[in-house]
Amino acid sequence: MASKARIMPNNLEAEQSLLGCLFISQDACADIFPMLTSADFYSQSHQKIYQAMYDNYLRDIAVDYITVSNRLENNGELEEVGGLSYLTDLTNYVPSAANYKNYYQIIKADSVLRQIIDVSQATINKAFENADAEDVLNFAEDGIFKISQSKQNNMLQHISAGVNEVVDLMEKVSADPNYNLGIKVGFPTLDRITNGFKPGELIIIAARPGIGKTTLAVNFAVNAALKYKKTVAMFDLEMSALQVAQRFLCSTGRVPMDYVKGGTKDNSIWSTMLETKKILEDSNIYIDDTTSIKPADILSRCRRLKAKSGLDMVIIDYLQLMKAEKQSKDGNRQQEVADLTRNIKLAARELGVPILLLSQLNRESEKRADHTPQLSDLRESGSIEQDADIVMFISDQAAEGQEQSSSDDDAIDYSLVIAKHRNGPRGTIPIKWKSEFTQFYEPNKDNRYTKNTSKVQDKAVLTPTEADDINDVFKE
Repeated sequence: MASKARIMPNNLEAEQSLLGCLFISQDACADIFPMLTSADFYSQSHQKIYQAMYDNYLRDIAVDYITVSNRLENNGELEEVGGLSYLTDLTNYVPSAANYKNYYQIIKADSVLRQIIDVSQATINKAFENADAEDVLNFAEDGIFKISQSKQNNMLQHISAGVNEVVDLMEKVSADPNYNLGIKVGFPTLDRITNGFKPGELIIIAARPGIGKTTLAVNFAVNAALKYKKTVAMFDLEMSALQVAQRFLCSTGRVPMDYVKGGTKDNSIWSTMLETKKILEDSNIYIDDTTSIKPADILSRCRRLKAKSGLDMVIIDYLQLMKAEKQSKDGNRQQEVADLTRNIKLAARELGVPILLLSQLNRESEKRADHTPQLSDLRESGSIEQDADIVMFISDQAAEGQEQSSSDDDAIDYSLVIAKHRNGPRGTIPIKWKSEFTQFYEPNKDNRYTKNTSKVQDKAVLTPTEADDINDVFKE
């Protein structure tokens, strides 16, 4: 049997009524034009009429049947839309513009339904083409998400709404200091400076090769997942899941890497390994070692994980190995990196979690007398610095004033340089590197924080307890 033809969702009467309202009401024009596009209309004639109206509006030309007909005539489209008589009929179609919002809602709803049908049909076609199943699923998810995003129309609002929200937040934080905490990563000074990594933030961790980007990321993941019971997803484009798991085992159980790689007959080591294995099996840590992954793939997999098991933090290792959604035709890698960082930032906002994105540094820092990294050292840097909420560097230059404790004689002095902090202070935090355990950590003794200013360096000593008040450290 021949399938019955079906007409796409539309309401021509609502389209005519809305166009009539736009002809007779400037208020309707001001409200509707920012929220509706010509593609939201089903009738091609109505699309052209609306676009002519919108073009006039942008040029501060009155929207009436005379100016609109003139623009359509100049475009060679007046007769296609029904001529001057049809435009005149539209101005008489509705007695008033009182119901223009209702007409808008009908048109927008039909437009969304048509977009869903288009995405669904395109998905069906890709599936029949025997395309990769993962690509088809990503295509479908991305298409539906874009439709959902297109429905969001954030309009100008009075500042009172934002001020009330801020005061309400202050009251809640005053009553419960833990109310507005982000994701802690087990480095007390860093956690106090950032107040935890916040949902939607893009945090860049950068260093030269071999300095320990992956190790620090693993340490952050272990602390967040085990100490604070968070769900962490780690995408490693450089190492296999086996290699990443080795670092998790060594860092968590403080088991020397040599024993993991070479084996041992030491019963105490085996006991620790098996205990650590059980702890990690019970944790909410997920690893993906897909190479050359794209931001859309990461977003898709995180959406599914969040729906199934929840999600609190994402780590990507590392930026320069990621594949851009669109390859630059002229080989402009800086433009590709700009697209990558922007898409990762948007993913953080959509998922409502902080994303830690690891990045390489160029060799400029090695050419300076002071090897401390700077923002300009970020490889393919411009967009990375722009999109990031926090940029931190791992430096093998020990922080000024750092002292070696007797219990850490074999630990190496490093520093964590916070070079950009959109919502807080910058500075340098002393950290230690224990190579045999592939572990970074803050010294057990009092943590020393150095505050950077243009002329002086003020020092303040912080105790390692989480509850210390940091206000005195950062006050001007």
